[in-house]
Amino acid sequence: MLAAEPAKVGEAGTYVLLLDEAGKPVAGAYWLSPALKITVRGRAGGYPTEPVFLDREFFPQRRAVMTFFDNAKISYSPDPLTLKIGQVERIVRRTDWLGPLTVRPPPEELPLKFSFTGVLASTLSGTDLINRFYSIERYDLSEKTAEFGKRVYIETLDMDVSADEGARIAALSMGKALSSGDFYIDYMIRADVVPEFTKCLREKRAAPGYEANARRQRDGSDMLMTTVFLTEGRAYWEREVFPPDEEAMNVYRVCPPN
Repeated sequence: MLAAEPAKVGEAGTYVLLLDEAGKPVAGAYWLSPALKITVRGRAGGYPTEPVFLDREFFPQRRAVMTFFDNAKISYSPDPLTLKIGQVERIVRRTDWLGPLTVRPPPEELPLKFSFTGVLASTLSGTDLINRFYSIERYDLSEKTAEFGKRVYIETLDMDVSADEGARIAALSMGKALSSGDFYIDYMIRADVVPEFTKCLREKRAAPGYEANARRQRDGSDMLMTTVFLTEGRAYWEREVFPPDEEAMNVYRVCPPN
């Protein structure tokens, strides 16, 4: 269950949600530790994206996506943070694939066109924010995808959204969750894509045993990610023993689809 006491951005166990005018989440982040978070994005007319593990959002140096067994170390040359407003620069993003369960392809080097376009201070739900606007494009991309184009990095929150997503944001919510799975279940409830599914998730969250499962996840797979993933380069699902606490908090195990 989400706590009502104030939360600090980046503190372990805290979350940030960016909400639209209807109160539905446009984007969210939950910190497993100050050095590791999960990010989730809303999708128009559909379920939110699967959680992505990141060390930071601008620009990430570690990334993992459980459903794709994606475990990567990322670097940039030059560092985008060193560039000035108005400067257009060719940067190279290098992705090194990690993990024993992946079929490791060779490192991928992707040339990108990057430019900071401006900085703006704003206030959202009583919180003062610093927003950095930028543009990033692939040289070899014929169709735009969500990762590229005009974007906004909300530096105060360490959250990065597309310009279209940014235009939909009307409010900010901060709080605490029991685990990464608890946060994702709450995100699903707020998104309310299918009322029957939402009702089931609400009931399961209120049922005996839910809090114990969430805390086991926090002390189990969440803790492993903050240690093993960042130090050894291995995600918890790439170890010999798969933590049962993660499956107990899997949103589709909590409420199996019909």
